[in-house]
Amino acid sequence: MRIFGKIATYASFLLLAACGGGGGDPGTPGGGGGPQPGGTMSVQVFKGSGDAESAVNAFTSSDLDIHARAILRDRGGQPVPNAIVTFSETGSGLLAFVPESATALTDHNGKAEVDLKAASISSLGATQIVASASLPDRSGNQVEVIGSQNVAISAAVAADPQSVATAINFTEANPSDRSIVIAGSGGNGRSETALLTFTVVDSKGAPIKGVIVDFNVVPAGSVTLNTADERTDSSGRVTASVSSKAQPTSVIVNATVRGRNISTQSDTLTVTTDVATQRGFDLSASKFNMDYDLSGDSSTVNVRIVDRNGNPVSDGVAVVAQASFGRVGSSSRGGCTTQNGVCSVDYQVQNPRPADGIPVDVVFSTQTGQGTQISDSLQLWVTSVSWLNLYASSNTTVPFSGPLNLSVADVEACKFNGVAMFVGTPRGFAAPAGTTITVRSRSGVSTPSIVAGSPTLDRAGGRTLVEFAASGKSGGAAGSDVWVIQFTAGPSKTVKTIELPVSVPACPKPEPAP
Repeated sequence: MRIFGKIATYASFLLLAACGGGGGDPGTPGGGGGPQPGGTMSVQVFKGSGDAESAVNAFTSSDLDIHARAILRDRGGQPVPNAIVTFSETGSGLLAFVPESATALTDHNGKAEVDLKAASISSLGATQIVASASLPDRSGNQVEVIGSQNVAISAAVAADPQSVATAINFTEANPSDRSIVIAGSGGNGRSETALLTFTVVDSKGAPIKGVIVDFNVVPAGSVTLNTADERTDSSGRVTASVSSKAQPTSVIVNATVRGRNISTQSDTLTVTTDVATQRGFDLSASKFNMDYDLSGDSSTVNVRIVDRNGNPVSDGVAVVAQASFGRVGSSSRGGCTTQNGVCSVDYQVQNPRPADGIPVDVVFSTQTGQGTQISDSLQLWVTSVSWLNLYASSNTTVPFSGPLNLSVADVEACKFNGVAMFVGTPRGFAAPAGTTITVRSRSGVSTPSIVAGSPTLDRAGGRTLVEFAASGKSGGAAGSDVWVIQFTAGPSKTVKTIELPVSVPACPKPEPAP
């Protein structure tokens, strides 16, 4: 029985040797993998380089000198050169590999290395690094050879964060355009406060938690500094808050690591755009003299608003529009909202329409944050061609009915003196913009023409001047004529015709030269 026991023990030993045994201890430096059908793969994590290199199974989230080394050997224990080794993690995504592909080629010693670090400053815990490659087994088939090591990542500990800091960097601003509005003029999309973020790092570029940073603004007192000092968070970030005052300015925020000669400054922050003011409210229109006879004849009315400093008000200022006749705005909005201090609405002709002599008042208004209402208005004129006639002056109420007495200005050419009259409505309004005026002789005794005033111009609050010229026939006797004058509205093409009696003088033939 004693002999049989020895034989059984020896057989068990041989069986264990044939199986190749287990892998290295993953919890201590020198982890790896045991013999496999294609060979062996061992993995070890190191910190430092050269003579300072040491095997580790733990490092901190701020360490930047960590690398993983894999050794690949074939079944006979010989190094395998020129093989692709792929590194990976079978944990919680705590690691970042360099290069990002996490691959390396073995050298003549079967060694392949990649750098690694914590994925972020807050990547803490335990994970496993795995290295794998393909080698042929005894049958020539490619099989995967794997090795691994467990590692732990702990938080970086600095006894005095102030002493570890080597740089502070300006990181970002909110609002991103680095511009805030003057106090009291904030609103939707308009901020009176800016947040300026800085990051404190050590000599390796890793962020440092717990560093006290002091802030000051230049020029001093130009804005309200809400944060005199602050301590960095786990990402090394610290934020200063500033709020605008009542005056426009540009300001810089300085950030200094307390007790150290380490500082930086933010980008320039601008404080602009006050609330709207009455004197900065401006209205204009693309057309003032509208066609009564064309529903939908339109004019674009523009609103421009600046603050007391001459800067355009912030985007999003709501302007309300109202009209005494016709329609203004759209069904979704009876006004407009400023963009870069400007907005516009369309005015259109429709019922109710004004009578002759009554202008259309279009009123625009807005309200400041202090409750002050600002408003302004402009007048448009809506007239019909059917109301038009000729008048001897701009303010008379009775149309000119004639006769129009012509006089000879040039005997040799038989040209008569020009005649100027006013075209408009009985109440003194102008014709619709773009109205054309034509004239012809009914009898042919004279040849009239329009030399000025057709088509009629826009932006006329009263009757407009029209000038006639005429000529006769050389040797023609004096007589009477009738000029047929036609007004045609530009937009609607509405037509009105009037007749004007004309007294034409004789036009004797010039005496021949002796």
